[in-house]
Amino acid sequence: MPQVSVVRCRDYDGGRLFSEVKKSVDLIGGIKRFVKPGQKVLLKPNLLKIAAAPEAVTTHPEFIRAVVRLCKEGGARVLIGDSPGGMVKIGQLYEQNGIAEIAQQENAELVKFDAIVHKEGIPFAKIMDEVDVVISLPKFKTHSLTKITAAVKNVFGLVPGLYKVECHRQAPNHKVFAKMLAKIYGIVRPHLTIVDAVSAMDGEGPSAGNPYPLGLVVASADAVAVDAVLAKIIGIDPLSVATTYETHSLGLGTAQLTDIDICGEPLESVAVKNFTLPKILALYRLPNGIIRNLVRFIPLIIGLDRDRCNACGMCKNICPQQAIEVVTARIKMNARRCILCLCCCEICPQNALYLRFLHRKKKYEKQNTGC
Repeated sequence: MPQVSVVRCRDYDGGRLFSEVKKSVDLIGGIKRFVKPGQKVLLKPNLLKIAAAPEAVTTHPEFIRAVVRLCKEGGARVLIGDSPGGMVKIGQLYEQNGIAEIAQQENAELVKFDAIVHKEGIPFAKIMDEVDVVISLPKFKTHSLTKITAAVKNVFGLVPGLYKVECHRQAPNHKVFAKMLAKIYGIVRPHLTIVDAVSAMDGEGPSAGNPYPLGLVVASADAVAVDAVLAKIIGIDPLSVATTYETHSLGLGTAQLTDIDICGEPLESVAVKNFTLPKILALYRLPNGIIRNLVRFIPLIIGLDRDRCNACGMCKNICPQQAIEVVTARIKMNARRCILCLCCCEICPQNALYLRFLHRKKKYEKQNTGC
């Protein structure tokens, strides 16, 4: 039976945070269960894009610091790495997100995912094969297609840079993409997952939502069980999360709460009722027949907030379908090419792109020539 620890932690104060992160790992066997002296350990946080820590878009740098210190207590050599989407330079992201400072102060090594190795036809960062232990450090957030993004989805960052674009191209809808993520998770299988849910994100996640003071650290060797527990805490059915359903179905982890040993705080004591999901997900509460008719007659498209958009072109660079152009300092989209992978929404530094319904066919046709 997999163990999942749930520990309260109200903020990122250094001493208190380290104590609670350590407690979360102690409850499931302690760091020495996962890390041995002299081993190379890769910490894989969620570094989606350049963002300030209070925005809750990425794993908090102080959370990363706490895990670095914990691993060093176990005698490990610690590496930190991720590969954000689009054309973001990882060195710049490390600097601006505060990761470079943490690494320097804690004598950890920052790595780039430049070299690749193919596993079952999927390119991965070669560093995976050069370390002894992989510890995943996700940020708990909502997601406009998969409901939540946390433990399972965080391993997608081990697919380097623009190779992610090809993965999205091969998986043109969220159900197929969830199957691909399950395959990726089955290959990676982090040794330990410690989730930064101290300040989570609700609303229009994974990058344009609101910081939510969930005040938790959640840890386990079973990332599927972690996602199931997090879903329960915010009041949704764990198996309604596509990535959880697919990984559970493949036997890659446990999503049945009755088969999970919850250590630390009882779930009923930390459950919340006001954790807001993306508005578009209200669609999923309707009967399937109604959903099919709505999607048939009221298409989903990517909306653009022109007041926010500065036509930087990052969305164009990351789009797997080449559905976006920048023409005379204006973004133009071809909605017929768009597969709604949301890469553009996630990477936009201005949060100017979002998923929405289009109510009139006339506007939909216009969207195909530009917006």
